[in-house]
Parts: sequence; C-alpha cells; structure tokens
Amino acid sequence: MKKKVMTLALMCLTVLSGKAQFYGYEQSIQLPTLDLYDNATMEMALRAARETAPRRQQAFEFYGDQAYDAYCNNRWADVINNVNSALNTGYYNGKLYFFRGYAYESLGYYKNAKKDYKLARKNGVFEANAALDRIKQKMKAKR
Repeated sequence: MKKKVMTLALMCLTVLSGKAQFYGYEQSIQLPTLDLYDNATMEMALRAARETAPRRQQAFEFYGDQAYDAYCNNRWADVINNVNSALNTGYYNGKLYFFRGYAYESLGYYKNAKKDYKLARKNGVFEANAALDRIKQKMKAKR
C-alpha cells in the first residue's frame, strides 16, 4: 500500500510540475495586436477596397453570367465553380445561391443544396421554398 501511495504521489508531482512549466511558457508569449482604431490603417484598408471595387464587381458579373449560362446548359460542375468564383469577389446574389443549390441537388449533394436554398430564400429568392420542400422529401426518401 505504501508503495502505491508513493508511486501515485511521484506521478502527481511529475504531472503538476510539467503543467506548470507548460502553462508558464504559454502565458509568457505576447502576440502582436492590431490597433483597430488606428486611422492610418483603417484609411488604407478603405482605400484598397474602394480601388478594387470596380474590378471585383466586373468579375462578379462575369462569373455570374457564366454560372447562368452553365445552369441553362445543365453543366452542374461549371455552375458550382462559377458561383464559387463569383461569391469570392465579395458580392452576392440570391439567385447564385439558388443556381448552386440546384446544381448540388442535380448531382445528389442534398445537404449542400439545402444550405444554398436556405441562403437563397434568405436573400429573396421565393422559388427556394419549393426547392427546400423538394429536397426535404428527397432526403427523407433516401433514408
């Protein structure tokens, strides 16, 4: 019994001293922080956003048109890629979420389609309600 108590005490001391060293080191690390109220940094970020806005808008429209063309021609992988590219510009449109949701549904990715249909509905695409009902029925039938 005495041997077990001594072994347990030794193990506890080892663990506690190891944690003390680990946490002590972790707390001493100081990461650089960004001053959110720095006017120069904020001005620089706003200027960059202003200068790139026309190019991003043009890219959004281009990829949106490409996605619509692929949607009309049943090229589902192209729809998904073009919608992703359009959304990466920082702009969004509810119809794009609907197109991507329909592409996912056509490819059998019902969970992804459901997420996109919900985003489309949230952004004012009323056809997404019927699509959500259809997806729920398909997911229920799949079980």
